[in-house]
Amino acid sequence: MKEETYVNLGKSLHVFNEIELFISLIITHNIEPKDKPFFLDYILNPKVVDFGAKLKILINLNIFDKTQIKKIRDLSTNRNVFAHSNRTESVEVDDDITNSNTIKILVSDVIFKTNSDGKLTKMSYSNFIKEHIELQNEIIDFIYEYIIANKIDTHYNHIENLKLFKS
Repeated sequence: MKEETYVNLGKSLHVFNEIELFISLIITHNIEPKDKPFFLDYILNPKVVDFGAKLKILINLNIFDKTQIKKIRDLSTNRNVFAHSNRTESVEVDDDITNSNTIKILVSDVIFKTNSDGKLTKMSYSNFIKEHIELQNEIIDFIYEYIIANKIDTHYNHIENLKLFKS
């Protein structure tokens, strides 16, 4: 169960970063800067412009509808759940037979997520993963469709690779 947590965490963060890259490419395509590589590498660099700001740019460019923007926001929330949740805790167990203590790692099936009001809600990890994967797949689909329909140059980042992340 602990290994599954690490796999889900790693994949979720990786796919989120890939989606953010393609969002940056969509923004770049719509703005048409003179120096696209500079714009992507320095202006839209995640260390300069955070994901929330990129969403605001998408909103103001009318690239995606409100439902799609909400889904992207929800994905960002899920990314934060993955990044800031700890499902493990250690417990010291006394073993009377061997007269020793051992530390056991317990993995919880509960994860805390915030709703749009910022209120914490408790949900099962397996349900969270299922919902997250469905959401992620929907976003991959509409980003893929937008890039193909608008013939956006994704440089060396092949848009077909984004589809490979669907679960």
